[in-house]
Amino acid sequence: MSTHLWSRLSSVKWEDAWVERLRFAGEQNLVIRKFPASRSIRLDLYTDSATAKKVKQAFGGAVRPFDSSKWTPPAPKKTTPLRIGSVLRIYGDEERFRKESPSTKAKSLFIPSGLAFGTGDHATTARCLQLLVEAAKPMDGKEWSLLDLGCGSGILALAGELLGARKILGCDFDERCVKASKENAVLNDLTRSRFVKADVLRWKPPASAGKPARYDIVAANLYSTILTAAASMINESIRPGGVLILSGILSVEETALKKTFSELRHQETLRRGKWSAMMFRKKNAGVE
Repeated sequence: MSTHLWSRLSSVKWEDAWVERLRFAGEQNLVIRKFPASRSIRLDLYTDSATAKKVKQAFGGAVRPFDSSKWTPPAPKKTTPLRIGSVLRIYGDEERFRKESPSTKAKSLFIPSGLAFGTGDHATTARCLQLLVEAAKPMDGKEWSLLDLGCGSGILALAGELLGARKILGCDFDERCVKASKENAVLNDLTRSRFVKADVLRWKPPASAGKPARYDIVAANLYSTILTAAASMINESIRPGGVLILSGILSVEETALKKTFSELRHQETLRRGKWSAMMFRKKNAGVE
């Protein structure tokens, strides 16, 4: 439960970096406020007392008690939908989603703006969606599966369901993210996606018929340090011939991540600013 508010000012040029730094504290609870004609932003993190104290010790700023029962969230901004080619649209504005989605040929997903990370606006999420659309194209008409590690708002898992995945599992360390992902599934009337609370550093893919589950596509939007530590589990989660999509990576970390996942074949890297998203493919069994 959010009982405290941590706040501080920063330069707008560090916005992406703050989003990544504060993901551990619960992605659904960070609000970044921008000011007209200003190069400054204000970071507001709604969280518990212990986390607020931890963040203040690490990054400075101020902490005060927060009574969520007396707080009314700001009205969502009217936003333009994120377009991933002609295939997928991500809406943050419900009114526009309800009005436009029935008439568009693109598959449409509504992820509420406001107290939520992972609406598709951030570079790491947007590039993941691009690679997911690309990886899903060859599977059109086939049954395929998706594992979303660090699901946040559930956007990648739910987009995967829209794109045709039949078996979808999303995992996140923060139970608030899991809750938000489930709520977003209901908002979009998507029923195949499952979400569970799990620490990827300890978690193992659920077994089926005595064998660990394997997925056609594994997406992991996580810190590079976590990706490195969990590399063995991530590799095991991909079926032979399957695809791995990594994001949350700084461009300077690309080379190290390629070495970490050297058992896989690197296929593509998408960059935006200082962030990168990478796609790999696992070799088919018996193929060198």
